[in-house]
Amino acid sequence: MTRKNATTPFGGSIAIGSAHARWPVTLLLATAMMFGSASANAAPPKDTFVVAGNLSSMITLDPAAIAESITAYTMRSVCDALIELDDDDASKLVPGIAESWSVAPDGSTFTFKIRKGVKFPSGNPVTAVDVLWSMKRTLTLNLANAQRLREWDINVRNVDDVIRVSDPFTLVIQPTRPIAPGLFPFALTDFRNTAVLDRVTIQKHEVAGDMGHKWLATHSACVGPFRVTQWRPQEILVLERNDEYFGRKPTIRRMIIRHTPEAGAQRLMLEKGDIDMAMDIDPADFAALEKNPNVRMMYTPSLRINYFMFNMKDPRFRSPKLFEAFRYLIDYEGLEKTLLKNEARVRQSPVPSGVFGALPDEYKPFKLDIAKAKALLAEAGYPNGFSAELIVLNGFPSVDIAQHLQANADKVGVKLKITQMVGAQLFKRARARNFEIYMAGYGFNYPDANNVMLRHAYNPDNSDGAKNSLSVAWRASWDPGQWINDTIRAAQVERDQAKRLAMYQEIQRRHMASSPLIYLFQNQSVTVLHKRVKTFKRNLIAVNFAAVEKE
Repeated sequence: MTRKNATTPFGGSIAIGSAHARWPVTLLLATAMMFGSASANAAPPKDTFVVAGNLSSMITLDPAAIAESITAYTMRSVCDALIELDDDDASKLVPGIAESWSVAPDGSTFTFKIRKGVKFPSGNPVTAVDVLWSMKRTLTLNLANAQRLREWDINVRNVDDVIRVSDPFTLVIQPTRPIAPGLFPFALTDFRNTAVLDRVTIQKHEVAGDMGHKWLATHSACVGPFRVTQWRPQEILVLERNDEYFGRKPTIRRMIIRHTPEAGAQRLMLEKGDIDMAMDIDPADFAALEKNPNVRMMYTPSLRINYFMFNMKDPRFRSPKLFEAFRYLIDYEGLEKTLLKNEARVRQSPVPSGVFGALPDEYKPFKLDIAKAKALLAEAGYPNGFSAELIVLNGFPSVDIAQHLQANADKVGVKLKITQMVGAQLFKRARARNFEIYMAGYGFNYPDANNVMLRHAYNPDNSDGAKNSLSVAWRASWDPGQWINDTIRAAQVERDQAKRLAMYQEIQRRHMASSPLIYLFQNQSVTVLHKRVKTFKRNLIAVNFAAVEKE
């Protein structure tokens, strides 16, 4: 994300005021714990941004292992990537830790110039050696995000040949294939594989060769506008401004996210003025909040989708006819108009609208059709239905959509038992392939179909031993076949954008004809703020908390 002076989305330019007195951390935490009974006079000071959200899925703060959306959402303001996405237009690349980069004419070599004079919060200097060490650490530990490098053919065996330091502030990457020059830099915009870590500090906390993994689970050692000062799982996360940061300094000095899983409690806190932002407001409350003069609502596009999937390890769930039948058990338009309202819109294809490679918005081949679903189930071998467990995230909209599906499935003889879970538990089940039917959301990282295909289609090794838990296709035990796998890789090196577009669109048609992944909706980002928040920057992918300003 760019660290540039921003204009308020509510109109007008921003004048940065003088610093306000700081509350002691102990007082702020005490206030955060009193949200339920706090009075309107408990409003946080101007230099503190207080958020209520559901932190149940937050497992670790180690960039090499972060896979949960809420953690990535927050830690993007703690760990800058090598390259960033523009705050206003996520299709544009802007400097991050690398102040500039260049590509050889034949696309064989990418050269990155690392900013000079940058320091970690510890005061240690940042060099290209730290960038290389951080990427090698991810591969060496083989945690979840090692796959984000391996999918570009960078692995623990060849990393020293592919990535090298030519001088203290120059990093050179020579991919093993001629990746399209306009595509490869997007791979380096995700802090989870290009966060620059403070190796000197981390090595002091190494235990039994873990390269600081245990310590980083609850600490940060990145370069970013904020740093983590406290995290108590399912309780509270505290970020403090990083005064060593090279970019524009945030006007807020401290950010507190309090674990508040109940949407109703979040609304109450916001309306009383005890918090600055509520992450999880029920869409049924939007209309009332829009009329509240103390609340500001922002509606912006996002790349987050809702879907459900069958686990093809279960021998009952192998027929494409079964998956097609379930596509006709959802009243897409009805849910969009009633349950979801401004929250989401129908999206039945894998690639979200607004992403290069997406099918047209009007491509919606499925609608609620109970009779057709029943006929397809009979073709799949289930004329009398079956019973299965549907595990879902215990929050909106997954539970509501799951209940809708359950009711319609019952009409065709399918008995679904809904089991609600907190995010951490749900995601562990999915990554272990330990489920029958799974429903949740998913957020993509850059606006190119390559990102979607790598997560939701590419799966060259479907064995349990592959342990490619980053791949949703692998989690579903879906082998997409050689054509899809090969075409995804071919599209990465194709420089003709028209040909790339055609390749991605054909992949999606084949995906929807055979895969156990069933897509439902594309979410909007609905940001619910107290009126005193005058600047809030959000693009398709992420929030730049460094740009937050309050009255």
